[in-house]
Amino acid sequence: MRRQRNSFSDFVQDTVSGDVGGLVGTAALWLADSAMQKWAPSTTAPMRVEPGPYMVHQGHRMLPARTWGMIPDKAEKTAAAGLSFCYGMTFGAIYGALRPRGGSALLDGAILGTICWAVGYLGWLPAAGIMPPVWRQKPGQVAGPIAQHALYGVAAVGAYDLIKSHV
Repeated sequence: MRRQRNSFSDFVQDTVSGDVGGLVGTAALWLADSAMQKWAPSTTAPMRVEPGPYMVHQGHRMLPARTWGMIPDKAEKTAAAGLSFCYGMTFGAIYGALRPRGGSALLDGAILGTICWAVGYLGWLPAAGIMPPVWRQKPGQVAGPIAQHALYGVAAVGAYDLIKSHV
């Protein structure tokens, strides 16, 4: 049986364990997304632009124009790819902070993944103009990302539970 959280260091340990779980979940989502783009492209979200490069561009625009050319393209591409992992790790960290004892990888994971999907696909992605709202998408374009995010959640919670059982 897992220990109860008794200190701030336990809270930090749970949050970091969730963070690592979120990293594992994001890797699983990336793999699923790559497979779906290749073998079931009708189930991919209709993104106008990729979120990572979009966010890097938004940050880039905040800098003085004279500094734009000083940022290497490779650094921007690395930052853009890293942002999706940071996003997934954030949801994993929140899970670890709120569920120190963990839970069912299947149930908690599906819930975590659905919440992560909803925040992006019902919230900030359409608000930023990165994609149309879900009610303007085809059913497969909505179902595919929900399935990917459910997989993310299951992998994230499963990794969190595995880490917690060994710490």
